[in-house]
Amino acid sequence: MSRSNWVKLFSYSAALALSSVATQALEITQVSVENQVFDPLRGEQASVRFNLDEPALVALKLYDGRDRLVRVVDAGKVEAGQQQLSWDGLDLRGRPVPAEAYSYTLNASTDVRSVTHDLTDLSGGEIVEVRDVHWDKETGQIRYHLSQPARVSIRVGLKEGGPLLRTLLDWAPRPAGAQAESWDGWDESQVLKIDEHPQLNLAITAYGLAENTLFAGSKPQRVNFADLPADNQREKVKQRQRSKRMYHHTDQPLESRGDIETSLTLGVEAERDSEGRWLVSGKVPLRLDVAQKDRERLLAQRFEPVFYVDGIFAFENEVGFLPMTWQWDSRRVSEGEHFITVNVRGYEGNFGTATLKVWVQPKSPEPVR
Repeated sequence: MSRSNWVKLFSYSAALALSSVATQALEITQVSVENQVFDPLRGEQASVRFNLDEPALVALKLYDGRDRLVRVVDAGKVEAGQQQLSWDGLDLRGRPVPAEAYSYTLNASTDVRSVTHDLTDLSGGEIVEVRDVHWDKETGQIRYHLSQPARVSIRVGLKEGGPLLRTLLDWAPRPAGAQAESWDGWDESQVLKIDEHPQLNLAITAYGLAENTLFAGSKPQRVNFADLPADNQREKVKQRQRSKRMYHHTDQPLESRGDIETSLTLGVEAERDSEGRWLVSGKVPLRLDVAQKDRERLLAQRFEPVFYVDGIFAFENEVGFLPMTWQWDSRRVSEGEHFITVNVRGYEGNFGTATLKVWVQPKSPEPVR
């Protein structure tokens, strides 16, 4: 064989060898978690176990629900085989993170290859079946069962077209299994006790969390975020293709998914009796507004204010504005105690509620015409 042919053969063989090396995939396999639920304030840690098929530089990264970087556990050079990295629940500044759900990723790299284990965009988001829902008045707990880790909303209200009266869990994270949530039986405004109401309705909705989820801290009642910079975000992997679904809360950014803090006040000066009821008569202006922190996102999605008197629909404005005043004619009800409730219904499925307790005084005579 000629020298030129030997050179060509050697070059071809070398190229094949390099190609073989380049196509060998660095793999992170057998990933599992020890202590998926842990409390940093008690000195507990969550540990992620995994297998490496060859030595590599490895880092465990933690993110919050906004995909902001919470912490990096840099392990440096790690040998092949079964390995474990732990997170103590502290953030980038060494502070315990708020009680919440966090996602983790594993990154391994060598001089020629790099691979990331990240299930955040590839799992979760589906509706989770909520089973065995039961209100246990003796213990003051709402009990239910989740088939998998999920974000949960619990709202209480009245059946048969009645109002929403309180949000107990506002997309709070919960692990799989039996759950128990405390409730004192009162509405959002603490003026109406409904735990024994014959039309009591418990509405529980849950959406699955990703498989790479860790639960830090005690059970929160709503979404919590740490004070973290926004410029260090998790790099998204290719997501499942799906169109946006109406009222499918997991399609909303976590920051805007929660319910609306709502207020209902009298638009005129009035006195209260010894039981805290507003003394009213005739036409009563009722003023609806929401907390400043919720105003912008509510107005951006549009909403409907709906008013109820003693749990029965009374008035609705299909195009809401803030603040809004409804002129309620108290002469249409009997003298005595009544409850006025407003529901804010956002077009994305966000709700708000507030209730006023009033005492309607003797009716004013009808004007002579």
